[in-house]
Amino acid sequence: MWTALKLILYYFGYQLGFSAANSVISAFISPIDTTTSISVAMVASTLAMTWHLIRFKYVDFTNDKYKKLNLNTVLVSVVFVYTATTTLNLLIEQAGIPDTMAHTFISMSHTPLGMLTIALLAPLSEEFLFRGAIERHLLHSWKSPWAAIIVSSFIFGIVHMNPAQIPFAFLMGTMFGWLYWRTGSLLPGIIGHVLNNYLAAIHMRRYGETPLEEHIHSTLAVWILIATLATACLFIAKWLHNHLDRDNASTNDNCGKKVSDDYQRSEKQE
Repeated sequence: MWTALKLILYYFGYQLGFSAANSVISAFISPIDTTTSISVAMVASTLAMTWHLIRFKYVDFTNDKYKKLNLNTVLVSVVFVYTATTTLNLLIEQAGIPDTMAHTFISMSHTPLGMLTIALLAPLSEEFLFRGAIERHLLHSWKSPWAAIIVSSFIFGIVHMNPAQIPFAFLMGTMFGWLYWRTGSLLPGIIGHVLNNYLAAIHMRRYGETPLEEHIHSTLAVWILIATLATACLFIAKWLHNHLDRDNASTNDNCGKKVSDDYQRSEKQE
């Protein structure tokens, strides 16, 4: 568990460090508008965290089983992610949970750098960190795969520190964590995460803070859509559960036999 906490400290440390550097540059060298400053800090911290995970071997690409995934599994996983995230978005909107970061993300969605960060860099870095490093470490260290998935997803939700994002990120992280455990590959989660963030960024760019439900002019229709998507999601999850080879679970030797040694070497190098 200490490894997970240490990585979160690095995660926030890089963010705070680059944000502070931007503030200094803006105050004493050249003024930077808020949106650009946030985007630059996010890009820099995301790249730094990704480098850190790869440099110190927290993410083990050599044992990722993306080459063994068939196209049907990947495509069904993407549909699963889309139906699940859309359902979650609609449910969170119905709950009226405040989104304290909406204005920031909307502003970022109108700039190329902001779009790059939201739709690509952030999903990649977060999948490397929360599934490829933290969940993989917990899967190796703990007896219960579901405990590893839930705890890594809980951390994933909390670090967003935005009321509207915390439950969404937790549930989305649980879904990506399950896919990682069952397939032994980060690829389904990465594709799903990129797709979710890209569609969210496009929606914010075009409609601002207008929620999804306002495009549907009937409350009953919204709940029918939620029920339909949730049912479809359950059927897809059942299909994946039945068709994924349990031998590809990331808890097996092929995915995790060198995890402990890698982490020990990483801690010594750091």
